[in-house]
Amino acid sequence: MTLLARVNPEEPLAEHLLGVGRLSEGFLAPLGLGPQGRLAGLCHDLGKATPYFQEMLQGKRRKGDPLTWHALPGALFAAWTARRRGLEGDALFLFLAVLEHHGSLSSPWERLPPGLAEGRRPKEGAWGVLPEQLKALDTGAFRALAASLGLPDPGPFLEGEAWEEAGRLALEADDLLNRDGQGLGDHFRLALLFSALLDADRRLAGQVLPFAPRPIPPRAVEAHLAAKRALGPLSPHREALFRGVARALEAPLERLFPARLTLTAPTGAGKTLAALRFALGLRERVRAELGFLPKVVYALPYIAIADQVEEEARGVLARAGLDPETHLLVHHHLALARLREEEAVEEALALQETWDRDVVVTTFHQVFPALVGPGSGLRPLHALAEGAILILDEVQTLPAELWPLLRALLRELPGRVTVVSMTATQPRLVEGEEIAPPLPGYPARVRLLRGEARTLEDLAERLLREGPRGRLVVLNTVREAMDLYRRLKEGGLPHIHLLTSHLIPKHRKGRLEAIRKALAGGVPLTLVATQVVEAGVDLDFQEGYRALAPLESLLQTAGRVNRNARGEGRLWVLDLEGESGKRVYGAVLLDRTRRVLEDRLEGGLEDREAYRLLPEYYRLVEEGISQARGQEALKALSALNYGRLEGFLSPPGGGAFPAHLRGVGRGGHPHLAAAGGGPRPKGPQGAAEGPPPPPPQAPGLHREPPAEAGPEEPAPTPPGPGGLAARAPGGGGGLLRRGGGIFVGDGAVPLTGTLFWYFGVCPREAWLMGHARTTLRLELYKLEKHLIGEQPYTPYRLR
Repeated sequence: MTLLARVNPEEPLAEHLLGVGRLSEGFLAPLGLGPQGRLAGLCHDLGKATPYFQEMLQGKRRKGDPLTWHALPGALFAAWTARRRGLEGDALFLFLAVLEHHGSLSSPWERLPPGLAEGRRPKEGAWGVLPEQLKALDTGAFRALAASLGLPDPGPFLEGEAWEEAGRLALEADDLLNRDGQGLGDHFRLALLFSALLDADRRLAGQVLPFAPRPIPPRAVEAHLAAKRALGPLSPHREALFRGVARALEAPLERLFPARLTLTAPTGAGKTLAALRFALGLRERVRAELGFLPKVVYALPYIAIADQVEEEARGVLARAGLDPETHLLVHHHLALARLREEEAVEEALALQETWDRDVVVTTFHQVFPALVGPGSGLRPLHALAEGAILILDEVQTLPAELWPLLRALLRELPGRVTVVSMTATQPRLVEGEEIAPPLPGYPARVRLLRGEARTLEDLAERLLREGPRGRLVVLNTVREAMDLYRRLKEGGLPHIHLLTSHLIPKHRKGRLEAIRKALAGGVPLTLVATQVVEAGVDLDFQEGYRALAPLESLLQTAGRVNRNARGEGRLWVLDLEGESGKRVYGAVLLDRTRRVLEDRLEGGLEDREAYRLLPEYYRLVEEGISQARGQEALKALSALNYGRLEGFLSPPGGGAFPAHLRGVGRGGHPHLAAAGGGPRPKGPQGAAEGPPPPPPQAPGLHREPPAEAGPEEPAPTPPGPGGLAARAPGGGGGLLRRGGGIFVGDGAVPLTGTLFWYFGVCPREAWLMGHARTTLRLELYKLEKHLIGEQPYTPYRLR
């Protein structure tokens, strides 16, 4: 009888194992881990050779029967084989990667009962049925399967050495607990094995071929820039930056790839296109000198900026005569909602997991799970390590208390990767060579001054008294922004707009286009906004108001004032009453900002002078803020203690760090853990077993800072399983209680998060989830319009 890996369609087990082994080996060979990748692929489903699993495939045994659990025998065989082949240092990593290939990485001592080290055999769960499984595998068919795969004779393994291997693994797991200061080498080695195995297994199951990169001519960026260039006071400086960054490509390749680089230039200087030109030029040099094409991954904190970078990338590809759909991928938590119902959902899901494109525009909330894990977010890690140019735009939005972990992740990221940290306010998360040229004579565009208003009422009175003007007002919370907007609207101020994170991308894009058009036409427009406008949004006002925020945030807002250096703009810094700023940013950042600025705002501070204060500001921040969270998370990750990461990566008071990681830990996929629906059930050995659970009966709303709009509010305690954290008006609760918003993070809101498990929910349901995310965002937008008096609210009703 032919051993099968699956039915419908029928696939022989040997064929499946050889295919996954071949793919995994190919993924990891450039990183020196080819043999380990092949071994993981050959062993990952060996446990399916038991008669119990084969009976389940034939419908003769119920699904979920512990005897059909297949991960543990294959994981032990992989570790046992590794030692016989001189790969002792990877035995534990192979065991964990194979064991968890249907779920998420877990701390090794959680999967290896302590009694194993003393020779005691556990009697519970998968370990309890292991003796019967090993006995059932002692057949000629299994020996023939191993031989056909080029694996050693399993006889000694089946006759007792499996338990000896388990004891050795348990000792190695215990040793991890005593390690200190080992760095992230072990984590990345395990994560790469897991990433390659996961990708190979899913590609083979979905018949998705590995991606073949294609060239993009760097000069297309120059053609795109020439087509949109407008003359102005900053034009010579933008040209100097673009040419200077391109000249950096003349350095020896070993200084540029792999490397850690920075690109630091003032707001409005044209960093985006300069970075794209550099990345595409470096890509071509790598192809010419090393023989392969790395992918370009452009990561940003907010979806609002990702939309703009996508437009630029599409323009570049159009100038090159290339199809954007073939070369470009945009990946964030609302991306699936772009699909039309007739489009191929399976392909879109595969792209989102694999990043199979030459240029990927994404958010930090997708990039950092690819570095940390512990679940399917790790899948693109091996593709990054095989060859990538990773551009991190506006890195100053990442929370300071996690800088130790972030520095280590970016410093120790393995493989052939160049990281470019790009911002006007460089916090030195990446230590490396600067590729931007000096820009002597860059004009002072904005003068920062202390504003007199102490309350929103005072501010509204001043704005109404001044009348219509072109100005930007940025406040720290959605509630404050709506309050001020309502006051100005009721006071009769014309040409007023509100911009918050509650807008879905379609509405936000339309509103930004309308605002740009009005500004270009000289309309005296007042925009009231939150941090969604702060970084990278291409708007230009002659005057601005900013509630007190960290220095880098003040300078980012200043980047939307007099952006093209026509005269002198003014930004009034308002120290408003109340605790909203402290709740959002914490006391330390605001205190250090006050300390650095001191009395400089009284007479006015040019933005050029403010930029020169940043090194001192960041020094004071690092001295004053507790980085214990980052240090502890770093220590946990270095010891493969994934269970301890839960909660570390969601700092109090918010931040732009991945909401995906708010739920990581020992319970399966982080989105499911956050949803209150529970993780996918696991067998006691830790691998996900059995069918996935049904979705929660009542999806919860988890109030978190918006992942694409910055820290607008503090994050209260998440709801319990299946519970609603808040309800619409008329439903027995206030949707905007305690500071004003239900926040839709990138995966943090259960209804809008990725609640599906890619192997447990059909692609059509995944597509519907994408639309559910957009639906909830649309409801928040409708409610916001109701609360500011612009339209009645009719809640959407689930049917």
